Amino acid sequence: MKISELSGETSRLSGLNNINIIMGRNGAGKSRFLRDIDQKARRNEQEFHVRYISPERAGSFQRNGNVLTNMSRDAEWLQRNRAVNQASDFKSASATLFSDAEKLYLRRLSDIPEIRNDPTRNFKSDRLSKINRLLTNISLELGNTDYEFRSLSDHRVIDPSQISSGESEAVTLAAEIIYFFDTLDLEKFNVLLLDEPDVHLHPDLQARLGKLIISMLDEFKTHADIIAICLSTHSSPLVCSLAASPYVSIGTKSFAVNEISLKPASDELRKIAPFFGHPLSLSLSEDVALILEGEDDERVWQQAARTSQGLIKVFPVLAGSVDQQSQLEDFCVNLLNTLYDNPVAFSLRDGDGATDSLQHRLPLRRYRLRCYAIENTLLTNPCLAAMGITWEEFVAAAEKWPGNNQTHSDLKLIAELVKSKDRFRHKKIKKIRQLICSIVGCKKPWEVVVGQAIGALTKEDLENSNMLIDFLGEEMVSNVIFGNVINS
Repeated sequence: MKISELSGETSRLSGLNNINIIMGRNGAGKSRFLRDIDQKARRNEQEFHVRYISPERAGSFQRNGNVLTNMSRDAEWLQRNRAVNQASDFKSASATLFSDAEKLYLRRLSDIPEIRNDPTRNFKSDRLSKINRLLTNISLELGNTDYEFRSLSDHRVIDPSQISSGESEAVTLAAEIIYFFDTLDLEKFNVLLLDEPDVHLHPDLQARLGKLIISMLDEFKTHADIIAICLSTHSSPLVCSLAASPYVSIGTKSFAVNEISLKPASDELRKIAPFFGHPLSLSLSEDVALILEGEDDERVWQQAARTSQGLIKVFPVLAGSVDQQSQLEDFCVNLLNTLYDNPVAFSLRDGDGATDSLQHRLPLRRYRLRCYAIENTLLTNPCLAAMGITWEEFVAAAEKWPGNNQTHSDLKLIAELVKSKDRFRHKKIKKIRQLICSIVGCKKPWEVVVGQAIGALTKEDLENSNMLIDFLGEEMVSNVIFGNVINS
């Protein structure tokens, strides 16, 4: 049922793709445009399954009995309540919908052998983890009777009304997006209308929300012909995050013009997106680009920048592969001197078993980790300290761990780690990186642990050196973390 356009009573959106970005100045009528499409699509319910998510979403992400009653008694209540800005109880309804999404996922788990027979897939890994990738200080977890927010620092329960507005917005939008995909009507054309989803979100969160949308489309790519997400936004980070995907087209809404012709995102936009997708950081704190090989590294350095409370002035740029990292390095070298008087940029690669240094290509300074990959730093003393333990305490816990896990697939690897002389410094440990945290009872994602340890480094650590600095590389730490760069 693939279609190429959507229309309202006065609006027309042509050149439809899976993700359709509508840009335009304030007052250009983007919200009216989306609502017009929403109203007509709802009247044609035999052909369309449509959901509209309004801007300025009020309330707290916790289920509310009154909201549940209203939704149960009146099928149109949710749509009417959300047809305005500042929709009351928006987030309470989102929490209810996410609870429904859990039930629907469990039904899919029961009905689809590919999911049921994969031991790595469950609601926590496939759904909750997607939401928690948006968050840095809290996590959303399954409680005894409802979802609950917990602090990553001490694992205490936090009332939903007490989390930050940005975190609340991120959780709500993620829940709505997940619910949309888990309730696809395979007999209709499914449309999700997102009106300014970037409201109240930090640029990092905006970019990560884009990645969540792409990951859900990847999961449901077999149904791509019946899915269209249309979003209006002013956000460069969100646009640049989404533009990395082949699913994306972009159009502009002008004043008094009710027709938008979408065009696929260009290769050029995808290439420059990582450098210009974080304008807020660049303008306010003069952050320096740090090109990284993968998403794991990106999350670590985002956490490190936050933990340092502004002392680490970098914004991570995700390459995604070694080849793309080389392309971004070339692009950086060729462009930066034309934009800035005294440009500086960094690139950090995995060690991958190599120990030789990389040659700088000024203004780009290139570094290689002095360990296999960023997760290997998890076993250094500062990272273990961030989990509240020492190496000796980890060894003791790891030696006891097999007693209750005799059939675990990684028993041999943990046993080898305990006996290793260099803590697997140059060995691939991707399979067991989160298991290392689990063995010692640490609830934090491993990326948070490493990021917190990096963000807590001081110049005194650099002067005296320590194990984490040794694994990262002293010159890299000096220049990237402490800004000791001399242009030459």
